[in-house]
Order: sequence, then C-alpha cells, then structure tokens
Amino acid sequence: MVMRTIGNRHTAEDTEDLAVWVRDLKGCPEITQTVLAMCGHAAHGDEPASWFYVEADAEAGVARLRCLSGGHPKDVHDSADHWTFPGVWSCNSCHQSIAEVVVGIHDEAGTAKWLVVAVRCVECGDVAGLTDIVLNDAPVDDLLAALTL
Repeated sequence: MVMRTIGNRHTAEDTEDLAVWVRDLKGCPEITQTVLAMCGHAAHGDEPASWFYVEADAEAGVARLRCLSGGHPKDVHDSADHWTFPGVWSCNSCHQSIAEVVVGIHDEAGTAKWLVVAVRCVECGDVAGLTDIVLNDAPVDDLLAALTL
C-alpha cells in the first residue's frame, strides 16, 4: 500500500489505500467501516465488477454508481428520491471518468448514521471524496446489503 500526498493531490495505489484515506478523514463522524463497491450482477459470473462511472452531488447528498462492465446502475441509499441529475465524475488530474469506489460508514451500535462516497481514478490513482449522506438510523446490515449492486 502506498498513499501519496503532493500539495492538495492525494493518490492511492489500490482500493486498500483508498479505504485507509476514507478512514482517516478529519472533521466528520468517525468511519467505523469501509465497503468496496462491487457489482455482483449475474452477467459478471463469478467475478464481480469493480469499475464504475459515478454521478454525485455533494450539495444534495446523492450518488449513483454505474457498472462499467454491464452498465448496471445503483443509487446509493435513497439518492433516487432526491436525484439532481449531476454529471459524471471525472478525475481532476487526468480527466478519466472510470473509478473504483469505497463507501465509508459511521455506525453506532449497529445503526448507520452517516456515509461518505470516495473514488480512486483507475488511470492515475487520484483520490477524491464525492459526497456524504446523513442517514436516518439505518440498520447497518441493511445498508451494507443495499450497497451491493
């Protein structure tokens, strides 16, 4: 694992580095667990897809992942109820729009209170936080199940 910071730019070698970056976020609720987004759609067989196009709006607290391999969409939590039609994320450094995604969750005694969506550019490794969502006491097990595409 290699996490690098140059100026304001953070880069990660892999998704484990991205998960570490998410767990180390400051000025927010403590991240108690992280989940790598995977698309387990039957079309992928035994190998879930892990590259996505991501639409997110930090102001509205919404995010949608679209599996690169099959185009399967998944709204994060209740994003569909508040959808604002944001554009697809693209890396500030290389402008690639394909990312690996980690969701960080803050839970208290099995109840999820908050989550954050972060990405790692598959081209250059740049890391970015895209949005966070305040949860209304969602059971963490239900949230984890819903995050599986």
